[in-house]
Amino acid sequence: MSQFETVYVSTACNRTPHSVDWGRNKLVCYGASNSVAIYDPKYADAGKVVSVLCQHKNRVNSVRWIRHKNGLPETEFVSASSDCTAIVWTRINDYSFFPTSILKGHEGTVTVADGIYVADRNVDSAKQTAIIATASVDSSVKVWMRHENEDDVICLQTLSFGSGFCLCARLCFLPGTDIVLLSCAADDAKIHLFAESISNAIQGPLKEYAKQFVRVDSLVGHEDWIRAMDFTLDDSGHLLLASSSQDSLIRLWRIAPCGEKTATSTRKRIGELDLEEDIQPDEKFFSVIVQDDTAAYFAVSLDSVLAGHEGWVYGIDWHPPIYSEDKKRCTQPMKLLSSSLDKSIIIWEPDASSGVWLESVRVGEIGGNTLGFYGSKFSPDGQSIIGHGYQGSFHLWTYSDELGTWEPGVTVGGHFGEVVDIQWEPGGRFLFSVSTDQTTRIHAPWIRDDHQEETWHELARPQVHGYDISCLAVLSRYRFASGAEEKVIRAFRAPNNFVKNFRQICKVESDKDIENSDAFAVPQGASVPTLGLSNKAVYEGQEVPPEERHVKDEYPEFYFTPLNLKEPPTEENLLQNTLWPEVQKLYGHGYELFALAARHDGTLLASACKATTAEHAAIIIWDTSTWKQMQRLVSHQLTVTQMEFSPDDRFLLSVSRDRRWSLFQLEDSELDRKIYRLIANTEKKTGVHARIIWCCSWTYDSKYFITGSRDGKVAVWGHEGATSETASPLHQYTLSSKPLELPDQSVTAVAVAPVKIAADVYLVAVGLESGCINMYKWSPVSTGTVDNWQRCLELDNSYPSCNVVVFYHSVCMHLFSSVV
Repeated sequence: MSQFETVYVSTACNRTPHSVDWGRNKLVCYGASNSVAIYDPKYADAGKVVSVLCQHKNRVNSVRWIRHKNGLPETEFVSASSDCTAIVWTRINDYSFFPTSILKGHEGTVTVADGIYVADRNVDSAKQTAIIATASVDSSVKVWMRHENEDDVICLQTLSFGSGFCLCARLCFLPGTDIVLLSCAADDAKIHLFAESISNAIQGPLKEYAKQFVRVDSLVGHEDWIRAMDFTLDDSGHLLLASSSQDSLIRLWRIAPCGEKTATSTRKRIGELDLEEDIQPDEKFFSVIVQDDTAAYFAVSLDSVLAGHEGWVYGIDWHPPIYSEDKKRCTQPMKLLSSSLDKSIIIWEPDASSGVWLESVRVGEIGGNTLGFYGSKFSPDGQSIIGHGYQGSFHLWTYSDELGTWEPGVTVGGHFGEVVDIQWEPGGRFLFSVSTDQTTRIHAPWIRDDHQEETWHELARPQVHGYDISCLAVLSRYRFASGAEEKVIRAFRAPNNFVKNFRQICKVESDKDIENSDAFAVPQGASVPTLGLSNKAVYEGQEVPPEERHVKDEYPEFYFTPLNLKEPPTEENLLQNTLWPEVQKLYGHGYELFALAARHDGTLLASACKATTAEHAAIIIWDTSTWKQMQRLVSHQLTVTQMEFSPDDRFLLSVSRDRRWSLFQLEDSELDRKIYRLIANTEKKTGVHARIIWCCSWTYDSKYFITGSRDGKVAVWGHEGATSETASPLHQYTLSSKPLELPDQSVTAVAVAPVKIAADVYLVAVGLESGCINMYKWSPVSTGTVDNWQRCLELDNSYPSCNVVVFYHSVCMHLFSSVV
């Protein structure tokens, strides 16, 4: 059997300010639900999520590479989560990381973490020691120490903030020393500075690390919560601290070394002045005790205030220092990157003549229903910037030397809510997915003549809805239907602009689905009117000529702009210019839609809704040529959880919350009308499952079907082949083998490979609630030494798990089509 590999991972960034970091190792790490995704922006010149790390049990709030003082590429990072822990991950090889240390001790959600390497505080000075700071909603900041290549972590100190809490924490070195400085932005709109200092009061196992963090100063100036901070060392040897706040301002603070005489004389001069209580001196001083009871003195002053954003400033990042090849010389470009909820990202630079900080570059989003940026980062060389938005999307810009401008680039992304359904188009060229983030998305490979490897990207966003979408059925390559938490089924058809771009990006030359239709009758695109939920078709030439425009035409109803794409679209285009027009609404259910299925020829659509009675649990069959109801199939008592037509379309299988399955067969006398009738179902006496049946699937030859349940059982059913009539509701259908039993597991997805691997042998993928996928070879024939079920592979849960139930089902299908 062939080896499995991850071809494509689609997942959005978490909606927290510190959930992305770009290291000098050229990798981006970001929080993705409960996991951490590793993203290589330069992979095949297109970018790819190369690894997904699963260890946390709740949302990841912060990730941060643990940086070296000399600028070496990072090999470890720390992640903080709502599960009250932080984890240190260590790089094993190119894209593999392993959780080497788990930091436990906080009593609440860990909101942010940071770390740096210092010279080992122990005897062996050749090793590096990581100093890590974690902040939590339990009103504390903990400082941890971890030796290089060791798993044990020691909590050195706990800093209490009383009834307040810390929103951001950053570590750095005081200029000209190896003393670690910790800055904490609290909910009192102040920045509290803590510095290491010699302490003789330390006893016990921590005595050899005779340093404690003491508060040395508090920086006052912001008028609202401070959401981000970042340090850098300028070429003059002074430490610059940038802070951004919900007051829409950015403040730059300068920390410079000074002599004892300067600090003492300045304090004396200020003390002789009759200052009012509210007046603050321009410069503050603090000292820390270093070795041999000697003191080092530093001056702190406000360097500049940057005003340019109109909303909360959530992210701040200094341009990375540029190191020489031998790592001995370093220059710091004076560039600062900021991101805000006003939908803009700004690069700030000081004016060459006056030294005043001015806006040099502004990029961002225009239009759409987005809510701005949560953060942004420079690339290691400063030639690219990446921002992440409120809806989990990434935005990448790269500086073009030829054009002299910042050009948008191809990046990764995905749903920011639970993925609840996913399905291939009939030809297998692209993938549909729907989510509780109220969007339907299309994923497809980007095929380029100058690159051998294909990279998958989001190609279109056909539906941006106002309700959480719950189910999907693909009718043909360019038609699909979706159901949401409403009683309406909506059907969509691809516009000409999508077909054109799909052909160019995926190198598809002909499409029988589109060639058989009148191209002039197909809309050019679609747009959602203001306060509307339906995608309205936009036809070519629909724009009003300038000489005929009325005042009302100054504010157009349609915001669609045709695109000519040679590469996957950016987030802005995905939101506004890749919608599919809605062609039909179907009414018939009394409650919210829960499941959809379509015949493989796309002529019939089956739908089911949430139900507590047999009346509402009925399956409705629709004719997709007239969009009229054909049948109501009544069998179940509770919600139908999944339906699937057999590959030959002769049968329709449904499973339900009532722990039963039902099988409907196409009547031979009604082939033209395509009428189905109930031929078999399970009851309490004949059923196998004791809990809700979540999933079902057919074998590729339509001989057997499989059901999976919350009770951990997977059962295979087939026809006995007998000709005599039977009174049993199973009607000649019976178990084809002993059910597969997975104790203490809940089976949430099942899929059968659409290929033959051996005579009477089927490859079955079983998705579990834990996020694992088990691959089995199943055969109806067993011997004394060989069981019907043979597990041949186990895929761990190192995949982004927005929703295990159907997403993992489709990941299995994707791997089958790509590898087997």
